[in-house]
Amino acid sequence: MFSLLTIPDFRRFWIAQVISQLGDGMARTTITYLVSVLSGDPLAIGLVIVLQLLPGALFSIWTGPLADRYSRRRLMAGAELYSMLCVLAMLPFLHSLPLLLVLIGLQGIGSAVFDPSRTASVPDLVGSERVTQAVSFSQSTSTVLSIAGPSAGALLLALDHLPLVFWINGATFLLSALLLLTLPPLHPAKGGGSGTAPGESYLASLRSGIRSVLALPVLRFLLLLVLPVCLTVGVINTLLVAVMTQSFSVTASLFGLLQASVGAGAVAGAAFLGPWLLRRSRANWLLVLGAAGIGFWMILVLPLAAIRPLWGMAPVFVWCIMGGVLNALINVPLNSLFLCATPASYRGRSASLFKALTNTSILAGVLGGGLAASYAGPLSTMAAAGCLLVLSICVFPALAGWRALGAAGGRGRAAYPETEPASAPS
Repeated sequence: MFSLLTIPDFRRFWIAQVISQLGDGMARTTITYLVSVLSGDPLAIGLVIVLQLLPGALFSIWTGPLADRYSRRRLMAGAELYSMLCVLAMLPFLHSLPLLLVLIGLQGIGSAVFDPSRTASVPDLVGSERVTQAVSFSQSTSTVLSIAGPSAGALLLALDHLPLVFWINGATFLLSALLLLTLPPLHPAKGGGSGTAPGESYLASLRSGIRSVLALPVLRFLLLLVLPVCLTVGVINTLLVAVMTQSFSVTASLFGLLQASVGAGAVAGAAFLGPWLLRRSRANWLLVLGAAGIGFWMILVLPLAAIRPLWGMAPVFVWCIMGGVLNALINVPLNSLFLCATPASYRGRSASLFKALTNTSILAGVLGGGLAASYAGPLSTMAAAGCLLVLSICVFPALAGWRALGAAGGRGRAAYPETEPASAPS
């Protein structure tokens, strides 16, 4: 997997990801702390999560055609510079909760522009045959940084250097933008045309892209699978902290170790187990069984609560590690297969549709999970969401995309006769 770093363009692309996400993780911890202190209300922290997801849900689908019309390199660099300005604009308002929340929401618009371009660029940088490797590597990196970034932010908080965190985050966005500008243009034409007819309007391009994506059975199947999976991910994001701190009454230090064990499982799943299974298993079965596995993992929280007083924290650590592994087992094949199955000329619009559905589903899970937990409690709500996920997954083998994914063995990249060939690495 590390052989990807021998590709100069991908290496710079990856370093930009590391720099940007490290600073972002540091700022996320600081922002959560500030909002908690300024409001004194747990609901305000939930509002931060909503504001981070909402721009992607609302705007991603509208920004997709940009990635299929213009230089993705410039779009990504511009989005990073925009995020830098939003972060630095927070500095005068560190003690103003309303303005801080507004700027958090505005920063999310930058992600709505950046993410489709970033996703659509991967095959152009590594070649279609190495997309799964690249997705696995990127997810492993994100998981490690999701631990390292907040940890570094917490250290600066302990040293009482609040403004410094925002200056560092702004600098990481700037460095990331400069690195991205050293990449080739990554223009859609390189991958086989822009997918836009001459004189076609922006809205017409958006509609034609969505129609083309939804016309492919494989992509319809993957988009439908996103809905229940990401809905339950939203429930997990909302309730996992409550399960640990309220139901299991863990200390702050133990909570940190449990979070790290989830991350360790995710790294192992993304870096090794996920790609290994994808090469050796039918893609349709791997996706459906992986999604069902997440559902059963959520249901296990009830017996886990019963045995914890008898067996201590060991089963909880095993459960957390298993959760991280299962998360990677569904994310790696889902993202890599979706990217490989999308015609090159529609990758930007396809990625934007994927992000919009993902964020909307997670947002619904966050809101619905929090509301349900206030009545039924976090344990029962998480288990019920797991049951619903398992039941919904049972219908997927009846869909046309199931058979399309399983065609020609459905192993590895699978065979997609509709897919345009991706370009060679730069």
